Amino acid sequence: MRILYCCFFLIFIACGKNDGPPPLFQKSATAFTPVQKAIIAPKVDGKAHDPAWQSLEWKQMDHIWSGKASENSSIQYKLTWTPDALYVLLRLEHIAIQYNFGNPIENFNSEEHLSVYVDEDNSAGSYEDSYNAFAYQISPVNVPIFLDQNKKPRTANHAVYSVLKNYGTTAYWELRITNFDSAYQPSKPNEAVSLKPGKFMGLALAFEHVDAKATNTILGSVAIPEDYEGRINLDAGLFETLKLIQ
Repeated sequence: MRILYCCFFLIFIACGKNDGPPPLFQKSATAFTPVQKAIIAPKVDGKAHDPAWQSLEWKQMDHIWSGKASENSSIQYKLTWTPDALYVLLRLEHIAIQYNFGNPIENFNSEEHLSVYVDEDNSAGSYEDSYNAFAYQISPVNVPIFLDQNKKPRTANHAVYSVLKNYGTTAYWELRITNFDSAYQPSKPNEAVSLKPGKFMGLALAFEHVDAKATNTILGSVAIPEDYEGRINLDAGLFETLKLIQ
């Protein structure tokens, strides 16, 4: 009889389990990564020797979001800012980047790309149907794409300018990211947000390597909890918190 009761209890627990999506992720209200201001804005040219980068430490981009990373490959990045933009420098080592020169609007979701997730005011929450945050996909030919509120892909040249340069087994990908708030409207004039010391922002980076014979490998800058895998495209709470400092 006891065994029978245990079986009924386990069935009750299984039936009561919620298989729906998890609630929006609640990130720490106190943890943040400081980002130093650049005295002179770096020239976005895919070269790592700009003075703005020299005193900054490389951060690892080694969280596996999908697939399996090669033992020899690595991605690191640096961040800096000016009132006009947030700047990113990535160093990709032993990664054979595949270029696709087709229509970037048609191929944006099937080719290799760098993803940049930006939450201008670090408000977190959902951005699936709003511009509370932005997810930009940049192809190796440096065409930035984002999805509007109707899930239509659009170019994002107003927000992202990038240059990718290869040097043997090492590549540098340099970006300038202009920031917009939740009042952004496509196809209309939009005023960029000016960055200031003390400002908090949300940010995440990811590189997706396409593999025709296996699952694509995605390396990200933040750890994604198991229950939230695949949800960073709609939940800005998963972004890392940055604090801009002088």
